[in-house]
Amino acid sequence: MTTWRATLRAGSQTRHPTLPLAAVYVAVYIALDWLSYIQPVGPLPITAWNPPPGLSLAFLLHFGARQGIWLFVAGVAAEVVVRGLHASPAVLLASAAIPATVYTTLAWALRGPLNVDFARPSLRQIATFVGAVLVACAVVAAALITLYARSGLLETERWIALAQSWIGDSIGIVVTTPAIMLFAARDRAPPMPTRRWLAQVLAVATAFWVVFFAGLHDEPRLFYVLFLPLVWIAMDHGLPGTAAAVLIIQLGLVAVLGYRAGPLLDYQFLMLALAVTGLLIGAAVSERRRIERELRDKQFELDRSLRLAAASELASAMAHELQQPLTAMGNYVRACALMADRPDVPRDELERTVQKAVEESERAGRVVRRMRDFFRSGALTPDTIDAQALALAAIAGVRDRAERHGIAVAVHAPPQGLAPIRVDEGQIQAVLQNLLANAIDAVKSAAASPAIVLRIERADAATARISVEDNGPGVTPDIAEGLFTHFATSKAHGMGLGLAISRSIVEGHGGRIWHEPLHPGAAFRFTVPFA
Repeated sequence: MTTWRATLRAGSQTRHPTLPLAAVYVAVYIALDWLSYIQPVGPLPITAWNPPPGLSLAFLLHFGARQGIWLFVAGVAAEVVVRGLHASPAVLLASAAIPATVYTTLAWALRGPLNVDFARPSLRQIATFVGAVLVACAVVAAALITLYARSGLLETERWIALAQSWIGDSIGIVVTTPAIMLFAARDRAPPMPTRRWLAQVLAVATAFWVVFFAGLHDEPRLFYVLFLPLVWIAMDHGLPGTAAAVLIIQLGLVAVLGYRAGPLLDYQFLMLALAVTGLLIGAAVSERRRIERELRDKQFELDRSLRLAAASELASAMAHELQQPLTAMGNYVRACALMADRPDVPRDELERTVQKAVEESERAGRVVRRMRDFFRSGALTPDTIDAQALALAAIAGVRDRAERHGIAVAVHAPPQGLAPIRVDEGQIQAVLQNLLANAIDAVKSAAASPAIVLRIERADAATARISVEDNGPGVTPDIAEGLFTHFATSKAHGMGLGLAISRSIVEGHGGRIWHEPLHPGAAFRFTVPFA
């Protein structure tokens, strides 16, 4: 079976079948014509179910419309083998040429302008397929009935023969072609039967029993009971399962009614409605599942891209945050080396400098852990903290630098104090130190009496507002709009990441951060929740 399917694909890619495969097609066409020659219109090839056109259309959809000559060969062979020479050679050749020409044109249109692809069929494509088939079968039926009527071969009423020819070809193609195409398009063998699959087969059999064998004597109206298992199968298996179920129901219908006196044609109209409805539902289910898979794939790619972006941001953030402690640690280590060369330096001063280097090393380690946890999962480790104590700790980290530049740094808080805040101490301290470092850079060479104020106040009943204000030159308008985006900086050697990282941290706490111009200077304010 796998070899046969691979042979079909290979032939489809080369656009022409091998001669043995074409011979197999002709043989199967003749066999189907013989098996389905049920309740015909006289000696003519007009039956209530005509699957050979469905086989032919599948053949052309695989190998291309250029192989239409094989439809003519198969049609002539079937006429001779199944019905004998019941007409003149001209009529016999014409009766084979008409469907071969129309169905070859149909295959070209489905592969070309109509763009119906059974490898990835959509609801629109299946609806287009059904509509095109109904039109093509109507053309074939009208041409054949006209031919037979003018040749004196038509013994029944023309409209009845036209209806039977149209419904026979239509139901033959709608039932047969999708089943063949979808089976050939499968990349793997069908799954083994399961309890659910067996339950669905039992449901179809039960519906058949209710319609034809329960003795309710209203078979045409009860026929719609078959919609119930078909809809179940369509919702469970999509278009491939529906196509198989439609074919099985059609075979069952022919087995029950085909060889007994009865209005098979009436049931075929119902069968056509059942088949079209089932295929449309199955196509809608398959399309929805395909879209869901594509969305999951895109979501996976998006998540992967976000992880890469987070890793990039983490690396940039660490580079920015580690710059200060590493620089300070290097300075302290060099100072220790100078002190070690001077015997007159007190030992306790050397020990204090070594301790400061150790503290900066520990600070660098905290930065790495804090940034890793934040960008990996957005994780916070909130604690109840006094806001003024947090501010003083942040100022202590930049005091030496501020003093070197003669910058006064002060904390302004309500005299009665403020309720404790609920924050991740390490992360909010990183925000404060970044804002203080920016303020130092802004005022160290631009103000006559450089000053920085770290202000703590109540914003509302639920949040505190912390501000870093300076009397420097302020923020230029061209920078102010994108101030908290990546790589926005006015520093000659700045990376433009500090404020973006600060915004991520503050928003992670449920607060917000913003800039306000002062005269002179600038203020950066953010909110954090009370405990």
